[in-house]
Amino acid sequence: MSTGTITPYRSGQEPGRDDFPHLLRAEWTKFRTVRGWLISLVAAALLTALAVVALAGVSNGSQNAGAHPAVAIGPGGEAVTDDFYFVHQPLAGNGSITVRVTSLHTELPLTTPAPHIAVPWAKAGIIIKASTRPGSAYAAVMATPAHGVRMQYDYTHDTAGLPGSVSAASPRWLRLTRSGDTITGYDSADGKHWAKIGTASLAGLPPTVQAGLLVTSPTLLVPNNTLSCRGGFCSAGTPAQTFARNSSDAPVATRATAAFDHVSLQGQQTGGAWRGGQIGFPTGVAFICGPGHSCPRTPAGSFKKSGGTFTLAGSGDIAPYVTVADPLGTVLKGSLVGLLTVIALGALFITAEYRRGLIRTTFAASPRRGRVLAAKAIVIGSVTFAAGLAGAAVALPIAERKLRSGGWASSVYPVWSLTSSRGLQIVVGTAGLLAVAAILALSAGAVLRRSAGAIAAVVVLLIVPLILGAVLPQGPADWVLRLTPAAAFGLQQGTPHYSQMTSVCQPINSCFPLAPWEGFGVLCVWAAAALGIAVFLLRRRDA
Repeated sequence: MSTGTITPYRSGQEPGRDDFPHLLRAEWTKFRTVRGWLISLVAAALLTALAVVALAGVSNGSQNAGAHPAVAIGPGGEAVTDDFYFVHQPLAGNGSITVRVTSLHTELPLTTPAPHIAVPWAKAGIIIKASTRPGSAYAAVMATPAHGVRMQYDYTHDTAGLPGSVSAASPRWLRLTRSGDTITGYDSADGKHWAKIGTASLAGLPPTVQAGLLVTSPTLLVPNNTLSCRGGFCSAGTPAQTFARNSSDAPVATRATAAFDHVSLQGQQTGGAWRGGQIGFPTGVAFICGPGHSCPRTPAGSFKKSGGTFTLAGSGDIAPYVTVADPLGTVLKGSLVGLLTVIALGALFITAEYRRGLIRTTFAASPRRGRVLAAKAIVIGSVTFAAGLAGAAVALPIAERKLRSGGWASSVYPVWSLTSSRGLQIVVGTAGLLAVAAILALSAGAVLRRSAGAIAAVVVLLIVPLILGAVLPQGPADWVLRLTPAAAFGLQQGTPHYSQMTSVCQPINSCFPLAPWEGFGVLCVWAAAALGIAVFLLRRRDA
């Protein structure tokens, strides 16, 4: 008996492909075929826009936008603080000024006794300034107690020089040279070996400028129950003013005292008398005073010259002006409504498959589970980024118009347009925040396999730190907003971030301790870590 040859069955269809592009397409197909997910995506964009616009309307109607302090306006039109003690001479044409700083210490001058206190951004050094008019262009090289030598110019620019603090055993030599509109800064540890710090181009610098020595020390927040009274200035038992971090802190003046020698001013016309005085005008809150006493905003400065040594004392600051009020950043908190929607959407993108048992089919079709999760992350990140971009791009121009019509827009309270660099940062940053939050929720869903738990976990990570940052003391609040995913909300702050100054930061006012993109990086690290944990668990346990 003979048997015929058995021909194996062959399907007429092309075999399925398991490469990543096809996997990505499959996940996209899943998303777009679920009507509820598409509706949620559109709702996220609409809710983001509507909530931001609604908050802009409330802010417009409930705030006294015109009530803000008078400030100096810098060369770029920005609000600045320009208040320091200046010992100077005119410098005609090109020239240079050189000095050695041998000491710098700071104190609380309006308390009894006047204790020494660390003021990280106190400054003592040399400056070339267009004039003594507040807000005029300048370039300076200065020693600081905690940030080494810095070259700063036109209020917003800052470049680091030699590190370390100043003392008689470790002095700092500083030099500025002028050539036309270009000012170059140098520093040295011994007066022989000089290093270039940076160059500033000050357009329109007049032929004759003011060159000399400066000293200044900004306001600090100090617990008011630790202060006593002197000369009518009192803080103990007095409620803190609006710049206080909370009811136990008060803004108080500090004063820096510095010693200079080897002062050399070289130029076409030099050799005149040195003149000293407080220039500019102070910006910010008045200090707390006892009843019936007038309140000068800064203690008086002074200088004396003994032989070749100059000793200067002064208060104030020369820096950008940053207000705690940030109307645009505050109204952008309306995007939290859209954020909650995309968090739920990100979690459901995987937990829905667990709930219905479809995850086994997904992993059977594509056994490499890490690639499946990566494809889901790309899809959910892309669609939520697009939704956030659309919502923020619609909301920002409308919110801007509402705030401007209410009188908010000014140098003090910046309101940015969509076409400005900061406006683009806010829009793109909001979209990025929503996208990475959705990926974080997807990862939490893969780890916990339950929608409610994943959504709750991500909400706690993103929203609770904002609340803690508003109620905790300044130090712990800063650490919370540096280390948690909530740091990414700094992308929505309308007030520019300046690393060269200490400001009172509260998330309720859209002020964050990290620079905007650095804060976004913190969120990305959290999302990447969560995604890695999710991949690890997916590979080790049953579907």
